[in-house]
Order: sequence, then C-alpha cells, then structure tokens
Amino acid sequence: MTLIARFIGIDRYRDPDIQDLAGAARDARAMWALFADSIPEADTRLIADQDATHANVSAAIDDTLGKAAADDTVVLMFAGHGTRDHRLVLHDNSVGALQSTTISMEDLAESFKRSSARAVLCILDCCFSGAAPARVLESSPISRTAFLDLPGLTGTGRMLLAASRLDQPAYEHPQHRHGLLTYALLRVLQEGTGMVSLGAAFDEVLQIVRTEAAALGMDQTPVLLGLVEGGLTIPVLRKGTRFLEAFPESRAYQVSRAMSDLLFCGVPDSVVNQWSARYSEGLNSLQQTAINEFGVLRGESVFVVAPTVSRTLGHSGYRPPQLDHSLRKSRYTRPQRPCLKTSEACRSRGASSRSSDACSDSDRGPTPTAVPLPSSAK
Repeated sequence: MTLIARFIGIDRYRDPDIQDLAGAARDARAMWALFADSIPEADTRLIADQDATHANVSAAIDDTLGKAAADDTVVLMFAGHGTRDHRLVLHDNSVGALQSTTISMEDLAESFKRSSARAVLCILDCCFSGAAPARVLESSPISRTAFLDLPGLTGTGRMLLAASRLDQPAYEHPQHRHGLLTYALLRVLQEGTGMVSLGAAFDEVLQIVRTEAAALGMDQTPVLLGLVEGGLTIPVLRKGTRFLEAFPESRAYQVSRAMSDLLFCGVPDSVVNQWSARYSEGLNSLQQTAINEFGVLRGESVFVVAPTVSRTLGHSGYRPPQLDHSLRKSRYTRPQRPCLKTSEACRSRGASSRSSDACSDSDRGPTPTAVPLPSSAK
C-alpha cells in the first residue's frame, strides 16, 4: 500500500483581476511538510503559486487518482480561490475564460470515480460562496447545482472534507496565518501518539473551526462526506526537517528561570527589566511550561484554572497569562479591536487577511481592556 499525496496552494494569481490571497500556499506547504516528515515512504509533492498552473494541477490529479493502484490511498488538498459555480481557480486562470482555465468539481468527481485507489481523501480549504474577505472569486457565475451531490466525489472509499457549507464563506485566521480548516487539521493531526483516524478526528476539527470562526465574528462549519470501510488512518504527524525549514519560526526558544530569556521571545527590554526587579527569583516552573510547552508567547492562548494565584507577571503595560497549578490550551483567540465600518465585508473586524477589503487601523475602535499576548516570535 502506498500513500500518494499532492498539496496545492495558491496565493498569487497571474490575472490582475483575481485577488491574491495571503495564506493558501502556506496551508499547502505546512500540510505537505508534516506528511513528508512523518511518512517518509509516502509519495508527496507540494504544488504552490506559479507552479500551480492548470496543466500542472491537471497532471497532478492524473498522477494520483489516475495511476493509483487498488491498495493505494490518495490525499489531494487544494487551498485557494473557488468560484461560485464550483470550480477551482489556478495560478494561470483568466477571469475572462473561467470555463476553460479552471478545474470544475464535475471533472474532479469524474477522476474520483475512475480511480482504482482503495481510499481517496479530498481536502478543500476554499469556498464556493460569499464575497470578500472569503476565498471565493466574486466575478464568477452562480451555480444552481450542489457539487457535494456529485457521484464519485463521495461514497464508499471516498471522503471529501470541505472548509465550509456551500452557503458559507471560508476564512483565514490573521494570527495563525492559515485557513481555519487547515489550522484545525494541523492541530488535530499532531495530537496524541500512534495512529489517528481522519474520520474520528473530524468532530474535533469541526469544533475548532466553529470556535475560531465565532471568535472572529463569523460562521464557518466544515463538511465531511463519504466513507472508507475500515476507516482511514495515518500516523500522528510530527514536525521534522522539512517543516522546520519551511517554518523556521516554529523552532521555539526554550526559556529557563532567567527572566532575561524572555528577550529572545520578543518581550520588550523595558518590560523584562520591570519584571526582573519585581520578581528576583525569575520564572517559576509553571510559567516556563506555559511558554515552552503551550506556546503562550508564540500566539497561542492559555486557559488557567486558578482558585488562588500567588503572582502574575503583569502591571507593566504588558499582560502575560496568569499561571497556577492547572494549564491547558484554549481555543479562544486574543481580543480584536472592533471594526467601526458597517459593510458586510468588514463584519470580521479585520479578522481575515484573505481580502483586499480588510479593515485598516483607522477603522477600528479602542483596544479592549485585555492586552494581547505578543506575536513577534511568530
């Protein structure tokens, strides 16, 4: 049995009338790197930006679905723009010739149907509905058919994981710089040990996406269709050489008790000096755990169960987490300044970076009382 996987992500488009994205190529690169690091025997390939032409992506579909043997498993991921008539927008597409330069979901479904692979998983971190700041090409025609019902795209041996329902946009998180679906997959597929069932993991993926979307003031609900008899499992993914090369910021600096170590995590000198004077004993073990293991200074948040808190590192214009005897990761994001604009495109309060309509700094109201954690280490 061979795992054959292609990861396609497009931020940059040749046609100036197609709005560039910010994190679709990053989505594909992260998933490819994790799969390549964790399953070295797999046949994996990344196809991003200018390489993701109509010819190259069509060839990738043929190389995976068309050439897979009866005991092979195929993973095909696409992150980028979709159209409202259910087509995948590629790097060299033309707005004036969408029918001939895009790949329709009907064509993809036909490739699914013809494939001899035992199992096929298709991941679509794009959307076919909405407007800016969603991942949809606004100038495309509106379809009256639902591609989710296409024969061959779902059913026994076929699984389709879509970022959102057909009537919903799909968004990107500004802090994590990933589509919400990809961000959830990256988290879930790295949890635990041994093997992970993709079907069983969907419940957690669903919860993460809906929670993160709600924190941005949006609604987004992923959809999983299809069935693989006996389940579809892969090893738990681990960051290795390829991932660290692609995302050097993930090489987290490990702090010791020395307060000065926080300088390497992006905490300003003035703040470190105040804390050093106030807390001469340095960072305690729980604070080190929050930073080193939970990534609280890399953009993650920490939920604290603390009936009594002896001290926190606060009162200096900068507010790290309050730490006590029980820590766990939180799925809630840092406070965002509310957008004062009233257009539908800005309901996200500037939350989505996949839009040229993202709110500017002047559009925002005052910063909430809670001071956000630093993101300079990202």
